Amino acid sequence: MTDDGKIEGKNITPPNEGVYIHGLYLEGAGWNKQNRNLEESQPKELFYHFPILHVSATSTAVQEKGGPTGMGGNKKQDLALLEKNGFKCPVYKYPKRNDKYLIFNCLLKAEPQGAPQNPNKTMTAPMKWRLCGACLLCCKD
Repeated sequence: MTDDGKIEGKNITPPNEGVYIHGLYLEGAGWNKQNRNLEESQPKELFYHFPILHVSATSTAVQEKGGPTGMGGNKKQDLALLEKNGFKCPVYKYPKRNDKYLIFNCLLKAEPQGAPQNPNKTMTAPMKWRLCGACLLCCKD
């Protein structure tokens, strides 16, 4: 990375809304780059370099039916599905996990598309990653 914050070798245009974040580390899980979902970590690998993350805010206000949403129908449905099946991954400034160092939460895909249903109905994929302690860290020290 250069002094002005540009990533060497990559030409990235800024998003219309939100920001791109890079340099995060995933702890407690692995990351499947092809399917873009969480997976079991490899033995003896504590941290994974997380790919560039596009972060933007979403409104939690309840929309009235027929009112303007500002989003296309497909995006809204995709977000609702991700909120239902996705893992709300905390992003911490330091490895010390407490509210003081919590920056924000992001939604990550907890299982690949079309994955077989878990025979144990009480354990969902997001619950599994929460119990594993999966999180994103800004620094490892």
